[in-house]
This record gives sequence, C-alpha cells and structure tokens, in this order.
Amino acid sequence: MRITIEFLSDGEIRLPIHYNHILQGFLYKNLSDKNYRKFLHQQGYQVKNRKFKLFTYSRLLGQFKMYPQDNEIGFFPPFKLVVSSAVEQFITDLAETLIKSDFNTMGKQKAEVSSISVHKKILPADKIQIKMLSPMVAYSTIINEESKKTEYYSPWDKKFTEIAGENLLRKYEVLYGERPANQEFTIIPNGMQERKFSRIINYKGTYIKAYAGIYWLKGNPELIQVAYDTGLGSKNSQGFGCWEAVEPGKT
Repeated sequence: MRITIEFLSDGEIRLPIHYNHILQGFLYKNLSDKNYRKFLHQQGYQVKNRKFKLFTYSRLLGQFKMYPQDNEIGFFPPFKLVVSSAVEQFITDLAETLIKSDFNTMGKQKAEVSSISVHKKILPADKIQIKMLSPMVAYSTIINEESKKTEYYSPWDKKFTEIAGENLLRKYEVLYGERPANQEFTIIPNGMQERKFSRIINYKGTYIKAYAGIYWLKGNPELIQVAYDTGLGSKNSQGFGCWEAVEPGKT
C-alpha cells in the first residue's frame, strides 16, 4: 500500500541536506498506536536472525533550493512525500493520524498536511522500468579479528543484485511464511551512469553509499511487488530504496 502526502507551509522549510532521519522521525511520531510504534521501532518483523520494518519512503519531492554554505536545503510549498509499506496497518495508522492533526512539524517547522492520495497497485509484470525516489543500497559487513568493515556495492556489480535479491526473498518470507517457487530477480542498470547516480548520504553520522537513477527490474512479479511495497535493497526504513514505475515514453 502506498500514499503520497502533500504538505503546505507559510514559507520555505529549511532542513539539513542529509535529512533522512528527520523524515524517519516524522513517520514514527505520526503512528498513533504506541504499542505498534514501539514494536516497529525496537524490533520489527523477523525471519531467522534478520529484522525488517517493511516500509520505505521517498526524498521530499518539489521545488527546492540548496544552501551549501549552511549545509541546508529549502523546500517551497507544496512539497510531497511518498510512503510505502507491505503492512496495511502502518499506512492506515499513519494516514488517519495525519488527517486528524491540526498541524505537523518538519524539522521543528510547521507544515500542514493538505492532502493524502492513495496509489493504485502496480500491474504485475516480469520486467519493469523504474525510477528511484530515494537511492538504493546494497552492502555486506566484513568482520575479521581486528576490525569490522562495511562494503557498499554498485548496481553495476552483480553482487548488488545478489544482496538485493536475497533481501527481497527474506521480506517475502516474512510476509507469506515461505519463499516463492520462482526466485528469479535481476536489477539491470540503464546505461553506463554509475558515477552520475552515485550518492553519499550521512545518516546520523554514518556515511552510506547509495544509488539514484533509472533501472530495469526483471523476474518474479511477486518479488517486484514486494520491492515496490517495502523498498529495493537495504536500509529502507532509513529512507532508501523507494521507487516508482516509469511510464512508457517517459524517463
């Protein structure tokens, strides 16, 4: 299930350039069911030794201005946020809370929710072109006797698809209790644009290498649907891996 939240404000909303944590905090704050919010924040849905929040969200969408000298970005109303989850309770609770609120804060600044629209489900397909609404991440943690290192991968590296595909299979297993018979899944970059699409995001002091841009997804339509609902790749609840389908003839 997916919604787009549109915000209005009296003027420009100034945020840090790296504002993922602000959006994450906004979403958690606007879950009215305290027990569910605590479960999601502290535990999440688990399969074996892996935990998933099963939601993702876009960057803020709309007109903006960069203020590099202040390390800030300003958004001009109206601006939008796309939020997606495979768990209806998450979206329903969030939407109902926002509708009932007189006003909300975004980075300690007042921002009114002017509308919430519900997206139609994507049509099942075994190949689809997508555009990232927030950059996607795939990584592995390398541990030896002396250190622990996080290695990030590029979609131009087959390791990226392997990690993102395994991540999807685990999410599918959380949702349906077993893995699908058809486990085919591939991410195909749209041309040689690795450097152009690369992003470095500072999330609470941790630098994460992620990738924006246009790609093709190919494989089991059920896995592609899970990727749409929960996010592609890792760290989805931190604001990574949200995407939309590209309409034919548009990029």
